[in-house]
This record gives sequence, C-alpha cells and structure tokens, in this order.
Amino acid sequence: MIQNNKKTIILLAAKSLFQEVGLEAVTMEDISKSAGMGKSTLYYYFKSKEEIFTAVLEMGINETLLVIIKQMSLKTDFLEKFKTFAKVKFEMFRKRKSMYSAIEANMDAETFSTYKELKMTVHHKCIQKEMLILQQLFVEAGRNEEMRELSNSELEKFSYIFLLSIRGINREFINREDTDEANDTLSSFCELFSKGLK
Repeated sequence: MIQNNKKTIILLAAKSLFQEVGLEAVTMEDISKSAGMGKSTLYYYFKSKEEIFTAVLEMGINETLLVIIKQMSLKTDFLEKFKTFAKVKFEMFRKRKSMYSAIEANMDAETFSTYKELKMTVHHKCIQKEMLILQQLFVEAGRNEEMRELSNSELEKFSYIFLLSIRGINREFINREDTDEANDTLSSFCELFSKGLK
C-alpha cells in the first residue's frame, strides 16, 4: 500500500510538471523535488523520465476506463450503455487534449519522436482494454436478446471498428470545439451501429 502511495505521489507530481513546463524541460530531479522524495527513491520506482511519462499516460487512461465503466453501470439497456461509452470517451479525450498540448510544448524533433512512440504504445494498450469493455457489453446484450449473439471474431472486429470510428468523430469535433454537435453525432452513430448488430 505504501509503495502504491509513493508511486501515485510521483506520478501526480510528474503529471503536474509535464503540464506546466512540457515533457522536455522536466528532469528526474525536478520530479523528485516536486514529489518530496530523494532521487534514489524515485529511481527505485522508475528507471527514467520516459518510464514515468508512460505511467502517467497509463494512469490517465485507467481513470478514463473507470469512469466509463461506472457511468455505463448506471444505465439499464444496451443502447444507453453504448452511447454512454462513446460520450464519456469523447469528454475524456477532450480534457486530455489540453494536457497533451502543454506536454508537447517546445519539444525538439528527437524528443517529439520518442514522445509519439511512448504515446502510441500506451494507446495500443488502451484500445485493448476498451475492446474488452465493449466485448463484454456486446456479450451481455446478446444474452439479454437486445442484439444478436456475436462470434469471437465478430466481437473483436466490431469493437475495433467502433473504436476507430468514434476516434475519428472525436478528433473532428475536438478540432471544431463543438461539444453539443459531437454528442448528437455520437448518439446517432451509436444508434446506426447498434442497428447493424440486431
């Protein structure tokens, strides 16, 4: 428990620093000072700033997934749960955009390349976790006869297609900064997609 608390303190301190001054400007010494720990303690938990950054991204994604699961659990039917998944994902994506913009500030080409690789690795992990949530939703809806039962390959394929689709919708509306139209579009898309699953 104490180890988890120390790791969390480190990650929260690092996240704050990354947002304030950008990834490139932050050093391990900055993180240890901000976390109120010695550098040796910091290195006990993390080998590098990149490892801390990856853990910060994963922490944010896990928080998003918890919010999605909690919000979905408040809904009773498949379509409402499906729409909730899409809408919460949009909100969390919108909130993270400003964090990413701050982190990317003043990066040179080499740092930006490393950053993109780290971000992509975490992104792939996120997709896998989100697919599991969707697949569980599809299986439950099939059992409740809210949609047809899907084979394992269909579960994987349809959850992946859905995630790619809402990612495109999210990007479009975040660039436009139009939350209301985004929610309407996501709702309509979920209705269309769910009809194909009947």
